[in-house]
Amino acid sequence: MAPTRPGQAAAPATPNRPARLNRSLLTLIGLILLLAGAYAALRGLGVLTPLLGQSPQDPLLPPGVSAPGWLPAAAIALSVVVGLLCLGWLLAQTRARAHRPGTWRFTDAAEQGSTAMASTAAAHAVAAEIETYTGVHTARAVLTGDRAHPQLHLNLAITEHAPVTEIRARIDDEALPRLRQALELDALPTEILLRLSGPVSSRTQ
Repeated sequence: MAPTRPGQAAAPATPNRPARLNRSLLTLIGLILLLAGAYAALRGLGVLTPLLGQSPQDPLLPPGVSAPGWLPAAAIALSVVVGLLCLGWLLAQTRARAHRPGTWRFTDAAEQGSTAMASTAAAHAVAAEIETYTGVHTARAVLTGDRAHPQLHLNLAITEHAPVTEIRARIDDEALPRLRQALELDALPTEILLRLSGPVSSRTQ
C-alpha cells in the first residue's frame, strides 16, 4: 500500500466481510474435523472403550442393529450437496476479490446538479501516464469502491533493469497526487503489483 504522507488524511477503513466469514467458517470446520479426528484416534487406540463400557472386540453397532439400505445413497447425496456448496463458496470468493470499477458522482453545490464519471476513465488516464515512465512496459489500473472508500489497483509490467525505486517515487510524487486532485480525494489507498515483462515476476505492495 502507498504510505500516508504528512498532512494526508487516512482513508476510512472498509469492513472485509468475506474475510471474516471465511475465518469463521474455516474455524468451525477445523474444530469439527479436529474433534472427529480425535474421537476416531482415541476410539481406534481403545482409550474410549473403558469409558463407554465396551471392550475392543465389541462391534461399533449394537447387536441386532444394521445400517438401513438407503444410508449409502444418502451419504452420496450429502457429499454432492457439500461439494456444490464448496464450489459456490469458491466462486463467491472469486467474485469478492474481483476488482469492480463503478461510476462516481460529483455534486455541484452551486448548481445543485451532479456529474457522473466512470472510474475506468480516471484509471486509464493514470495508467497511460505511468506507461511513459522509464522501465515501464505496460500499466493497467483499476479504480474500485466509491468516493467514500476508494482504492486504486495498479498492475505494472516492467523491464528487467527498470529503476523500481524511481518508478515508485514518481507514482507517489506525481501520478497519485494528480489523480487525487482530479478526483477531489484527500487520500487514495493504492495497491501496486510489479512484474517483469519476461517469465520471472516480482511483487511489491
